[in-house]
Amino acid sequence: MVTTIQVQETTKQVLDNLKNKERAKSYDVIIRHLLKEHVDVSDMFGFTKKRPLKFSRKDELKFNEI
Repeated sequence: MVTTIQVQETTKQVLDNLKNKERAKSYDVIIRHLLKEHVDVSDMFGFTKKRPLKFSRKDELKFNEI
């Protein structure tokens, strides 16, 4: 599922710069990278940090629908 989000022009410029610098194929890749660095996914699912998280592609797709 593809969606559109609104961001300020300055935010898009930052995303453009990161996309070019990292040679990313899409904004989605850049946004996921930023989220991975700053969001603890385990908190979103109620897991403890001690438990390793392994998600299947199906789980990832379901998570993206939320």
